[in-house]
Amino acid sequence: MRWDRVRLSLGLLALFWGLAFVVALNDVDFFSLADLFDTTEPHHEHIVAALLLVGVLAATVSWIRERRRIRVD
Repeated sequence: MRWDRVRLSLGLLALFWGLAFVVALNDVDFFSLADLFDTTEPHHEHIVAALLLVGVLAATVSWIRERRRIRVD
């Protein structure tokens, strides 16, 4: 697979994972599983998990679209 085909996917993944890392560093207790599974109130851990998942989703969608575009061309 060529670099130009996956550049956007890797960029999106790096962007969202970088944002997740910054949010994790901003948390006082860094990251705790107890806070992740505590649904009584929002925690930084919920934002970190959401950013990680959205990053994977965005990269996957971008990669699939690029592969479809290449097949049509």
